Amino acid sequence: MFPSLLVPLDGSSFSEDALPAARRLARLLEARLHLVHVIRPAPDADLKSPQQDLEWKAQIREGAETYLDGLATELEEDGIRVTTAVLEGGVPLALDGYVKRSRIPLVVMTTHGSGGFRRWWLGSVADAILRKGSAHLLLVRPWNGAEGEGEGEVERDFHNVVVPLDGSAEAEAALFPARQLARRFGSSLSLVRVVPAPLELTSIYGVAGVRMEGEGHRRRKEEATEYLASVVARGGDPVPESHVAEASAAAEGVIQAAREMEGDLLVLSSHGRGGLSRMVLGSVADKIIRGTTLPVLVVRPPEDP
Repeated sequence: MFPSLLVPLDGSSFSEDALPAARRLARLLEARLHLVHVIRPAPDADLKSPQQDLEWKAQIREGAETYLDGLATELEEDGIRVTTAVLEGGVPLALDGYVKRSRIPLVVMTTHGSGGFRRWWLGSVADAILRKGSAHLLLVRPWNGAEGEGEGEVERDFHNVVVPLDGSAEAEAALFPARQLARRFGSSLSLVRVVPAPLELTSIYGVAGVRMEGEGHRRRKEEATEYLASVVARGGDPVPESHVAEASAAAEGVIQAAREMEGDLLVLSSHGRGGLSRMVLGSVADKIIRGTTLPVLVVRPPEDP
């Protein structure tokens, strides 16, 4: 499924919070784990002489190699195959170049709790990989959402894998890897489709609101139910459960449904209706990623560039 994984590390305990999920996946999938650090140009590089710049890079590289080697030793003692690499240049480009050269299908990264990416090294890298990266991307939250107080050595299992669908073939591209992961983890699989919530009228006198469920709303719910049933009928193991959610916004519906179903991993396709590929521009997928507290696996369909 994923013969190799990459975890970008910037030296912080926050970035290391991606390691428990990566470790668990590497063990289950018998995958090689690549630990990568990128040396960015020095802020005052223009003021340094060539010799000073070389000395600075050598010092930084030595520290990065020592750091990665220490992490690799711990993982190798656990039976995981590890490769380390120290790169130079702009972080997103350096990482994506390494991913392509090494043919790595999955990048595992930490994001900043609910409410969005950490807005520095990891934030800009995650945004760039979401927009233009060539690998699938697993975004995990720190164990309790706080930097430096992550899950440590606790490995994460996924007990219920949730896949939001919008009826498109592009969104259904997430089904195959989701099903594979569910089998590997021995997890259940749940499908969600969101339909617009009916209008609710509230009296100005404080009388309880009245739901206006018209024929159009009932038809949309029936169509969503029939669609999910048709997906389930295609077969495959595990047999998924399906859920039609009502919400004023698609992302809100997915997040709420996943919470109600006690999901602990969301699997999304990077393309689908509503421009899901434009993740940093306010799309449904972007809102799900930034709004949920769950890990999110962003799958790139085969035709994705």
